[in-house]
Amino acid sequence: MPKVKEKKIRNTNRPTVKEYAKQRIKDIPLTIIMCAYVGFCLASVVYFICIGQYRDIPIAIGFMACAFVFYFAEYTLNARVPYGYTVFMLLFLLFCFLGASYNFYGLIPVLDDILHAAWGIVFGIMGIVLIKSLIGAPKTYKGVIACVLFGLGFAMILSIAWEIYEFTGDTILHTMDMQQDTIVHHFHSFFLHDPYDNLHTVEINGITKTIIEYGNGQTLVLDGYLDIGLFDTMYDLIFCFVTSVVFSVVLAIDWCKGKYLYRFLIPALVGEKYDKHGNMIEVGATTAATAETAETATVVDAEEVTQEN
Repeated sequence: MPKVKEKKIRNTNRPTVKEYAKQRIKDIPLTIIMCAYVGFCLASVVYFICIGQYRDIPIAIGFMACAFVFYFAEYTLNARVPYGYTVFMLLFLLFCFLGASYNFYGLIPVLDDILHAAWGIVFGIMGIVLIKSLIGAPKTYKGVIACVLFGLGFAMILSIAWEIYEFTGDTILHTMDMQQDTIVHHFHSFFLHDPYDNLHTVEINGITKTIIEYGNGQTLVLDGYLDIGLFDTMYDLIFCFVTSVVFSVVLAIDWCKGKYLYRFLIPALVGEKYDKHGNMIEVGATTAATAETAETATVVDAEEVTQEN
């Protein structure tokens, strides 16, 4: 009987780092977009140094690093991000940067709410491509529902983690106020009820003025009651949740109707292709079984074949 020698053969669907870099650099529109984004961040670093706004230099460097994280994640997940999501994500990062370092949150009061709503889409899509890299591109209705539900949960988990970060930063660093305060004119409280029994509330309506008295006798008058971050946190979570749910429903419907939005926004695994009607025509290395088959091949070494007597 012939002797069979098993050898590991590299998955040809995953390029080397050098091959990947060449492929992405040759993608002219993507290269131009990324260079413009990185260039703006670098220019911001120089600008902040010139005006002495040193607090925002690490922020600019952090946002610039997101471009390199983009390529790292794309290569690691063996995916290719469409232009639609690339532009949407970079605009999201850009306005986050402008809000944090160029006072756009003060110039556009609703910008923070808009960005937290967009959060549900940006990170929901990240969750979808992450689960696709683990279980493969969805081929059935159940598969796409699983993907969008995972994306929704992923976006909400990151949103909660961000609010914890804001609370921690505001607590430790007294120069920060990421959980922005809100002036309210009514509230109700168990604490104010006498006797306190956790059953009855006292409702305070029509608050027109709050006087804060310092220990040195100075006072500060507010046109209402100051809420220190609760409303901001809850609105951020609600906006993210609503956007995530709506986007998940729309994406699931779109997947069933032709995958137009799906192909425009959702990163595809290498080898995942669709025709113009949205039908999958080829999926390469998207499931564990396919990946294992591509990674391992059995070859016969002719030099080791011997004949039995």
